[in-house]
Amino acid sequence: MFGFSFLYPLFLVGAAAVAIPILLHLFRRKTDAVVDFPAVQLLQTAPVEQHRRRRLREWILLALRVTALALLALAFARPYMPTVSAVIPAPVTVVALDSSLSLSAPGQFERAREIAREAVNDAPASHTVALVTFADSATLVVPPTSNRSLVLAGIDEAQPTAGGTRFRTALARSAEALASGEGQIIVVTDLQQTGWDAGDEGGVPQGIDVHVREVAAPAGNVAVTAARREGDAIIAGVHNFGGSLVRAPVSVWVGDNELGRQSVEIGPQAAADVRFVAPPPTQGGAEVRVEDAAGYQYDNSRYVVLAPPSAVPVFIVTAEPPAASNAGLYVERALAVADEGRAFAPRVIDGRAFSALADAEFGRPGAIFLLGTSTLDRTGRQRVAAFLGAGGRVLLTLGPDVDVATLADTVGTPVMFGADVAEPRARTVTLVAADTRHPIFRPFVNPTGALGDVYVERYRRLNDEAGRTVLARFSGAGDALVEQVVERGRLLVFASDLDNRWNRFPLNPAFVPWVIETARYLAQGRDERESFTVPDVPSGIGVAPGLYQMGPRTVAVNPDVRESNPARTTLDEFVSGITRLNPVAATRAAAAARDQEERQRLWQVGLLVMLLALAGEGLIGRRAVGGGGTFEVPQSEKGVGYASGDAK
Repeated sequence: MFGFSFLYPLFLVGAAAVAIPILLHLFRRKTDAVVDFPAVQLLQTAPVEQHRRRRLREWILLALRVTALALLALAFARPYMPTVSAVIPAPVTVVALDSSLSLSAPGQFERAREIAREAVNDAPASHTVALVTFADSATLVVPPTSNRSLVLAGIDEAQPTAGGTRFRTALARSAEALASGEGQIIVVTDLQQTGWDAGDEGGVPQGIDVHVREVAAPAGNVAVTAARREGDAIIAGVHNFGGSLVRAPVSVWVGDNELGRQSVEIGPQAAADVRFVAPPPTQGGAEVRVEDAAGYQYDNSRYVVLAPPSAVPVFIVTAEPPAASNAGLYVERALAVADEGRAFAPRVIDGRAFSALADAEFGRPGAIFLLGTSTLDRTGRQRVAAFLGAGGRVLLTLGPDVDVATLADTVGTPVMFGADVAEPRARTVTLVAADTRHPIFRPFVNPTGALGDVYVERYRRLNDEAGRTVLARFSGAGDALVEQVVERGRLLVFASDLDNRWNRFPLNPAFVPWVIETARYLAQGRDERESFTVPDVPSGIGVAPGLYQMGPRTVAVNPDVRESNPARTTLDEFVSGITRLNPVAATRAAAAARDQEERQRLWQVGLLVMLLALAGEGLIGRRAVGGGGTFEVPQSEKGVGYASGDAK
């Protein structure tokens, strides 16, 4: 209406209220009394209004009242003037081009490009066209545009990658490109069976058509799916995903040097291990290659780090030096046997030496076993608290070498427990796992039974505290092992000791696996990985398969082996896998309208004008009630009766 739109047009019905003052004005009954004046000369100076002036004033009052009511209805309807930016764009055809590893067979991606070009040319003339490429992630290469040459150029520049197929991710990104909420999505893909990952999220609004244009998959594929070093040998796993017997050459390379080559015969849908016994270097990495001219190309190589994995450093802090006592000895020996001594690098150190460590010597440990705190000075206590605050994990034992007065400063949070040491009269207090699902109880098929032989003679009574999780208890007594969050880190508190002084736990067969699993849990996320799978790679290195340097160490990046299987899903399965969302066209239009109205705020102008109209109506109404003005009555009309307030 007159170039205006309204957020809530139903309120315009309220404008019908303007009929009320109009009807009152038109059908107002005349109630003035007629008074006869025998002495007309007395009216010569009577204050009687002129008829025409009063009628004009009444019409002005009527106009102001009608205007106020109309403006009130308009203000509630929230008017706005649509601008060009609020106009809903044209429908869009989004071409989603699959660029995953399963499109890397010879000639396969060229065929995908050709199909994508056909989809662009076949799009309705009224549609704009956009291009999305997808693998593990989806990228809007060309936003919706009427210039189809830009889209065709984007298709020509697209290249296959080593990423996996993620259909929901592609559809969600394509739906975002449909700014109008109208149009279609054309997916150019080989319908890779692993593309519907259950963990992916995303969908397409109702009313958006999704069409699939298939790219033929190769007849078979041979891939290197595993590679590892065992002593002086490199062992590679090669898989034949085809339906016929293949014989393929497999080689191992270090840089530009070929260390060995073998020919392997693999049956249909079968795998074989290839062992290269030539001693490789102890540093850097190697590449295992298979020659497969017909299948996917990005899985023909797999990379392996030759250096043994770095042991995770673990500090075992005690009150006395390790040479002067057995403190920390049992924990150190338990950690030393994990993975034949390759998993952890335990270091027993007393509180004084720990406090004196330079920052470079402290480094980035995986975990801290805090068995004694009485010899830690302020620097040592601050170091432990900072380690916890930065995301580290600490196991604290409440044995005889704990300084209760400074414990809160050491771990950065109060640790509430009784002042007295509990000493059961009978040796009936044993460990009972309270949370058997916790990782530290992983080695125990029956944790209660395995730990039930651990007799505890002395312990401290832990007080109940909000935020603590009880992992183990003493049978018939209080909590034995609890966990709590400290800023970004985690603190485990054991109510007894681990030095064979208050209990015989270190002599129990369950002690070694329990300590190892506890250390693994404490060091979780702080160990140094050497192999990554696309796309889950750390920042700073490429997402393409290969060998990379992360500081002083070498890491390997490999493709997801699931993408190597050319098994396809059916078109019906693809359609049934699409998650449909509520329509968004109306929602987007309403949001655009609200945005326009919010910026213009015309309703405020309407209310201001309404208030001015009411103020004018009140002012003119007061003057009408007060009356005013005089006039002379012509002599010819003397003796005529006049109605009060009327004159002719």
